Amino acid sequence: MALIILAGLAIAVLDAGDDDPGSVGGAPPAAAPSTPDQALPTAIPTTAPDGVRWELVGPLAVPVSAAGPMQLTRTTASDFTHTPEGALIAAAQIGLRSSYSLGEEHWRPTIEQQFLPSADRDRLLAALEAEDSAPADPGTQSQIAGFIYQSYTPDTAVIGLVLRAPSAGTPRYHVLSLTLLWRDGDWRMQAPPGGAWLSVNRATDDLTGVVEWGAR
Repeated sequence: MALIILAGLAIAVLDAGDDDPGSVGGAPPAAAPSTPDQALPTAIPTTAPDGVRWELVGPLAVPVSAAGPMQLTRTTASDFTHTPEGALIAAAQIGLRSSYSLGEEHWRPTIEQQFLPSADRDRLLAALEAEDSAPADPGTQSQIAGFIYQSYTPDTAVIGLVLRAPSAGTPRYHVLSLTLLWRDGDWRMQAPPGGAWLSVNRATDDLTGVVEWGAR
């Protein structure tokens, strides 16, 4: 059965038997080098961050902590700390808020304001605009189950956000490789290659190296 990936973000139900992983593609665009700052923390967390609370945005649970977001509107979240934890919280908040399943009132301002301008971002918006983006029903969406840092510098963070699909049987997981760049005083998302989340999504049942994290 097919892996259903919602156009805005791959957080739909993973039907049993789908094990076709998407490949992680595309390097982040070249950026002007930043001024070295040895005071910036770079130690990657190996355990779940402390002091995180989980709040519902529609049917999706998103994290809030001292690392951000400091600015919240009805549909967007921004202002994250320039730290590995800030990048993680930003990946979860921006990634899930850009989801097709939350409806246009969420994904449009999130993508337009918090994704870096690019042709891929334009393709992502065009794909979403072509869909019927009615909000999804509670209980039908994958939720955050963990994370793995694939790379981190103060300029660029690549974080594998592990999502668990709702299932009555064996848990099904998929990993979104989300790239964030520090620009204009905040973490901002890079759109997936071709504007397609499938390009940075893979199904998995191997959680080796994954830090368990999520709402309980």
